[in-house]
Amino acid sequence: MSVQAQQLSPAQQKALYPKALSATGTFDAFIDTISVHFQTLTLVHDHDAAIYRLLARHADNAVTVEKITIELPDTIRNGQVLELDKWQSNKVNVWYAVKSPTIHYVVRCSSGTLIINNLEAGIIKISGTLNGTTDEDVNGNPHTLEVGFDVTS
Repeated sequence: MSVQAQQLSPAQQKALYPKALSATGTFDAFIDTISVHFQTLTLVHDHDAAIYRLLARHADNAVTVEKITIELPDTIRNGQVLELDKWQSNKVNVWYAVKSPTIHYVVRCSSGTLIINNLEAGIIKISGTLNGTTDEDVNGNPHTLEVGFDVTS
């Protein structure tokens, strides 16, 4: 029996998908108007959930870790403008996370826009801009996110 004809168990399927792929390209981010250099970029195409996920990670002297996660459905068209306050209906999610020795929180970017300039399957290529404001963090402060990205797996 060929490999293609073999059926995979659910455990095997889970081990295979989705795979996080290292990404290269630009991810220019400003958090509360401060430029932040994100060192690690990964892209995932989760076929079961029908989403693309872009994860950017910044470690400040290995003490504080900041992450921006952008999830969007794989049905998005090039040039599409997505309103973040409609995340329940358009299935677009953006989160900002901070983890340090003294504080840990994840907040949703619940207002603003995400513009997808280009999206290509296969080798995943996503480019776009994000301008949004998060919900309040544990200290009661919202954060502004301004991101321009053009990444390829």
